[in-house]
Amino acid sequence: MDQRTTLTLKRKTPQEAPQQPKKKNKADIHAKKKQHRIDRIAQHWTLFSEPEVKPLMIGIKEAMIAEVKDKGLDIPESHIKQGLHSYISRKAYLKALTLGGNRFDMYGQPNGEVTPEQQSIAEQKLIEWLKK
Repeated sequence: MDQRTTLTLKRKTPQEAPQQPKKKNKADIHAKKKQHRIDRIAQHWTLFSEPEVKPLMIGIKEAMIAEVKDKGLDIPESHIKQGLHSYISRKAYLKALTLGGNRFDMYGQPNGEVTPEQQSIAEQKLIEWLKK
């Protein structure tokens, strides 16, 4: 006796491959880390929580570290350094430097000015960044 295949009226649907969770974009992860570092120092100093990026005074890192020691704040020196590095290594910060004007302390008070030389250096860095 011949074996015949049985026909069905229902179409078989191809099995869908199990979906793997999407890998997070490295740039997104890096951006979130940078923002977290800035948020960490913004808990103590208002300048870093303002929406507008402002040029920082010369010597702000040392002033912040000294204040932490004087007031006994709960932020390690490494977090200050990382937060400042994240703050100043953004395009928005370079753009703020190119505009010139006042520099600001950690409370948003004017403290010094951006020199024309510093403006031109910031412009060059911004141009190099945009080429990438």
